[in-house]
Amino acid sequence: MLKQLFIALFSLAALHAEEPVLPPEAKALLPDVPLVPTKPKPEEGTITQTEKGWRLDSPGKLAQSYNLSVSRRFEGALAEGTVCLAVIKARTISSDKEDGKGRITFAVQNTQDYKNTPLWKGWVIGKEWDTSFFSFTAAHPVPAGAGLAKLNAGETKQSIEVADFQIYTFPAGFDVFKAPRMKVTYGGRELDAPWRKEADERIAKLRQGRLTIRVVDAAGQPIAGAKVKVAMKRHLFGFGSAVDVGLLSGLGTTLPAADQIRYRDTVDELFSRLVPENGLRVGNIDADSDPAKPWEDAGRRRTGAAVQWMLQWAQDRKMSTRGHYLVWGYVEPWARTALDKGGVVGLLDRYDRHFRFVLPFCAPYVDEWDALNHPVPFVEADALYNIIGKDFYPEIYRKMDAMTDKLLFVNEDTFNPDRTAGFEKHIKHMIEKGVTPDGCGFQSHFSDYAIPDITHEWDNWQTFGKLVKHLTVTEYDLQTLDDQLHADHLRDMLTMAFSHPQMTGFVIWGFWETRHWKPTAAMFKADWTERPAVKVWRDLVKTKWWTTADLVTDAKGEAPLSAYYGWYDITVDHDGKTATLQPKHATNGGKPTVTLK
Repeated sequence: MLKQLFIALFSLAALHAEEPVLPPEAKALLPDVPLVPTKPKPEEGTITQTEKGWRLDSPGKLAQSYNLSVSRRFEGALAEGTVCLAVIKARTISSDKEDGKGRITFAVQNTQDYKNTPLWKGWVIGKEWDTSFFSFTAAHPVPAGAGLAKLNAGETKQSIEVADFQIYTFPAGFDVFKAPRMKVTYGGRELDAPWRKEADERIAKLRQGRLTIRVVDAAGQPIAGAKVKVAMKRHLFGFGSAVDVGLLSGLGTTLPAADQIRYRDTVDELFSRLVPENGLRVGNIDADSDPAKPWEDAGRRRTGAAVQWMLQWAQDRKMSTRGHYLVWGYVEPWARTALDKGGVVGLLDRYDRHFRFVLPFCAPYVDEWDALNHPVPFVEADALYNIIGKDFYPEIYRKMDAMTDKLLFVNEDTFNPDRTAGFEKHIKHMIEKGVTPDGCGFQSHFSDYAIPDITHEWDNWQTFGKLVKHLTVTEYDLQTLDDQLHADHLRDMLTMAFSHPQMTGFVIWGFWETRHWKPTAAMFKADWTERPAVKVWRDLVKTKWWTTADLVTDAKGEAPLSAYYGWYDITVDHDGKTATLQPKHATNGGKPTVTLK
């Protein structure tokens, strides 16, 4: 049905389609039957049949976007990890978005277990009839007879016409990077884009300073002609990644030793900041014991040991660490349990016990926290400010701030204007209540279906930079199978962030496909093959923005240079004598002294 419909639509003068070239292994998952519309309530919009398919009119962002949708069931089973290709034929008639394009979510679901969804993905629909497509890997299995594919239109005020959609599956072992993909780009990607020169000039001014190595003898007299070798060891700027603490430490993994060693060596080579991914979340290392589940205590002890190992390991290597997170802005499963057992008082008490455990536990190591994560809820009814009170954010932040001297950030994603506006609203509300956060974190999760102009990110940072002192990129990734797009966007985001005077770091949310929440965003494939983004990271972080030098002291016993801020290994040789120093270069004009005895 889909192929015939596509052929029929090719005759339309307004059609601008890019058809996927399907490998011979591709098999259609969905049956050749009509799409089935939902029956929305009057306030949720309307669905009407058209000559080409179905028109979905949404009055705005719905609490449940799936109440305004068209779907198709499938009988065959879908195994977890199956590589799939979704193909959608649709157009946007009208939209309240500036670009005039529609926003949908496309879902593949198990009707026997809606919580474990194989796919839930946002997508953009163009203004003309078009074929759009994307590949994905099924995150969860679907048993035979329980499959449902659904296109949800209740994402914003819009009218969308859907002709059809299909899902193709590929056999086990098929490389998702070989699946068809659309050509995608973003504004500001051009090598001669004006922002690049400005960013490089800011980096040169902000991120390096004068470093003068003084060499003296045992009497404190300057030594001229001494050879000085300067080798940067680690950046002060937080070029970092979230890490699997069990894998890094070896205390919680069944992966082969070779993978553990490669993982640890890669972290040591590439990064100057680490985040123990989920290790510090409520209940992961601290929780009340349940006599009926003694294995949970053992798991928490193991996780706690792995987190502490990681924190010490990082500190020994001059890496900074961030804590993720202290409070989530809406109700998590454990929070629902706390509310059911003890109401608001019980929930606040659980948070208090978490703070009193995790803040001292991390105090010797962590210098930044995601104190408040996701202040903008995905479901408004689940927002803690609606359950506890409208001033919950400033009040809980004030409590956390009194318990630690570390920087506390409010952390949110800004992937669409509505979330960005909500983020800004909450920050301003906190400030109005006398609580100005130390900083704002930008999660920066991207997907190649809609990548903003790179200068749009700068504009966002500027907006929030007027409200708080510090900014940081906390969870960057880009889901795409296009290696060059993947590398170019990392290059540009790194450059833009490093050039911003308020930025403290740039953290990616994982780097290896086997241990990445979005495998197509990883820099290393499962077999450790390096995608081009790895070269970008090395070329910028370890080469362009890296300082090494071989110098000779002058008559004053000094060897000056301009150096990026960071930790250094300095080796001095003169008349058969050698001395070393490992100074921290953090301010312009530093003068570490090496004494030859």
